[in-house]
Amino acid sequence: MKGNYPVYVVDTNILVDYPDLIPSMDGMKRRPENPTIDLSKAHIVIPSAVTRELSSFKNEKSDRGKAARLALGRIRALVEGRTEHSLDDIYKMADGTEIEVGEQTFTILPVHKNFKSALPFAPSETDMDGQIILAALTVEFNRLSKPIDGTATTLEVGCAKCSEDKVVLLTNDNGLAIRAYERGIKTSRYSQSRPEPYTGRRKVKAPRSLCLEFYNCSRIERAEFEAELENEPKLVANEFIELDEILNPEYAAIFDEIAKDRFQNVGRYDAEEDAIVSLRYALDFPVYPRNVGQAIYAEALMDPNISAVVCTGPAGSGKTFMATVFGYHACRDGDFIGVTVVPCENQGRLGALPGDLDEKMDPDVQPLKNALRNYLLMTSAKLSKALQAHQKFGAGKSGKKARNAAGEDDEPIEKGSIKSKTENQVNLIWDNWFSSVPIENARGRDFSYELAIYDEFQDQNISQADTLIKRIGANGKIILTGDIRQIHAPYLDAANNGLVYASSLLKDHPMVAQVCFTEEEVIRHQLVKMVAKRQKDGLMTPPQ
Repeated sequence: MKGNYPVYVVDTNILVDYPDLIPSMDGMKRRPENPTIDLSKAHIVIPSAVTRELSSFKNEKSDRGKAARLALGRIRALVEGRTEHSLDDIYKMADGTEIEVGEQTFTILPVHKNFKSALPFAPSETDMDGQIILAALTVEFNRLSKPIDGTATTLEVGCAKCSEDKVVLLTNDNGLAIRAYERGIKTSRYSQSRPEPYTGRRKVKAPRSLCLEFYNCSRIERAEFEAELENEPKLVANEFIELDEILNPEYAAIFDEIAKDRFQNVGRYDAEEDAIVSLRYALDFPVYPRNVGQAIYAEALMDPNISAVVCTGPAGSGKTFMATVFGYHACRDGDFIGVTVVPCENQGRLGALPGDLDEKMDPDVQPLKNALRNYLLMTSAKLSKALQAHQKFGAGKSGKKARNAAGEDDEPIEKGSIKSKTENQVNLIWDNWFSSVPIENARGRDFSYELAIYDEFQDQNISQADTLIKRIGANGKIILTGDIRQIHAPYLDAANNGLVYASSLLKDHPMVAQVCFTEEEVIRHQLVKMVAKRQKDGLMTPPQ
């Protein structure tokens, strides 16, 4: 073993979450990025109980099964590629074996029966957590050069020359950590320190001269931007810049309220022009943007040079609404032949629902139909007038609320309510331009000349997300929407889901734009905005 390196015993959940912890024998040196514990110079012990538990997962059709198969394959390649023994041989050995890979040492550790007999702690063979604790005890006790009891001497396992520091059991299982602590075993969590999610936008405090130049010329050259603002991070392709504050407070605001209402203080870094340019398409969107986030989103949707848009943010900010309205108008204008909606929350439960495919898909596309309904109520002069009359007079025509002689609500006088009339128009638009397919049917297709909307993309795992992103076809466009704080799929979390993966994968590409709405940009209702803000601040109870 090289040097006096620390010793870590790994639990099963660590290898399931981070199978890249086991090096690949194909020459690729892939390791977890930004680990919370540096294992690049360490002795890593894999108890045989862990490999048995991985084997019990390997046939699962899940992310856990896939990770288990990957980890087992790497362990076998590690053993058989570096020693004269097979993995089965090592399981039968009393002391395991040391395998050196660069500056790391790995040990596949069986637990010797003589060692178990010397301890009062004797977990059953089916108690996997107990077996892992037993392995950690084996390593810890054999680190000491003294007998375990009056007769049995120290077992000569592969860790006899390990660091004098206490052996650490790496586990993210709270129950196992508590049991290990009770036996005197030191434990630690292991994870990746992920960078802050990419938002696709930033506010910049800029000097007066730079703001004036942007106001007058509608562009700022990248070289000039970097020279004036040396501490700003490097510009990213299609990143949106909001010049919102002035460094010197004695200057009057460069952008007056009218200019800000037209978002003339917001630009986009165009990588091909190598300059921050003003918004060129946002004000042509069918609905006038109500805040900076919506203006940025509208620009990304309307720009014909952008083929993929990733939109994240809290509920009620307009992610699905704006994508749906854009799709409707883009099809009417001849930009696409249709809109295909892939509801990513479905998770393969169509077989249990009655009806044909369209009827089965209808519950999952209701958010988009709801967006069309709201859009029609906002923009249709006939429906808008009828809605105003209904709010003022109810269903009657006499200028009074429709009541019968007993003072009770009367039946509607007009034939067909506003809701039913709106639904009829929504269904007509949907039948003409929209279709929906389940995720399993989307694989193998390409959406050429189509707009594809992947709604609730945070409910996809990385493999599914990778497949769906590649469905874009010639002259097509894809929109990925979701909120990482509303994950419904099992085994996924805020740091490990399709939306985060897509954002990282597609970052800094001239054909991709990203936008993240803030809690202040929620427009659905003031209550929704308040809830989103409290969730961000971590407030589960009202402030005192």
